Amino acid sequence: MNVITPDQRRAAAEAGDAPLKLEDPQTGDSFILVRADIFRRMTDQLEEREDRIEHEAWAAQARRARESWAREDPY
Repeated sequence: MNVITPDQRRAAAEAGDAPLKLEDPQTGDSFILVRADIFRRMTDQLEEREDRIEHEAWAAQARRARESWAREDPY
């Protein structure tokens, strides 16, 4: 595990719960630093959203299949 520098610690403390944008001056790459508990909450919410979307898609597909079957069934 990497350890944050004193400058990063100070900037994170000043940012509070807000994400902290860091940039690598050598590569120009940008990074976002967030506390681990906030990151876990964000990923949990994304997973729940993905699960809900998948469930809704399967439900819609099942509904279309039932409707199609009902139209084709002469009885």
